[in-house]
Amino acid sequence: MPNSRRSQRTGRARIDLRQAIEDAADVGLMEAVVSGCALVAYADGWVKPEEHRRMAGLIRSFEPMRAFGIDEVLVHFEETTEAFRTGPETSEQRAFEKVARLRDRGHYPDLLVTLCIAIADSDGGFDGEERQAVIKICETLGLDPREYGLGTA
Repeated sequence: MPNSRRSQRTGRARIDLRQAIEDAADVGLMEAVVSGCALVAYADGWVKPEEHRRMAGLIRSFEPMRAFGIDEVLVHFEETTEAFRTGPETSEQRAFEKVARLRDRGHYPDLLVTLCIAIADSDGGFDGEERQAVIKICETLGLDPREYGLGTA
């Protein structure tokens, strides 16, 4: 087989493999995780660099997100937090709708709350606004905030 044909077949196989990975990826999960993290990171009105770095590190270690690639997830995070800056009320509502998609999805609600707490604590403090955001995420997911040491709203 000539090299050019082999290269074309290899290129097509890579494209097909990438498409299969993207199809298998759970877009709803990615959107819910990013939305939950953005809700917490933006709870105090801005996203601190520490929160952004922590988000990136946690996403790198969260297996279901690897199908998307860190760059794609971080771009989605940036777009989500930018939407909070330009239209906070609408963006918050949309973010909670995406978070709600994880309700009754096995261990994912617990993982999301754990990730959100880690994001909130990444800058050395878990302030009142961040705490309230995580409590509301718990309630949206049907989880008891007290199980995470958060008390009630």
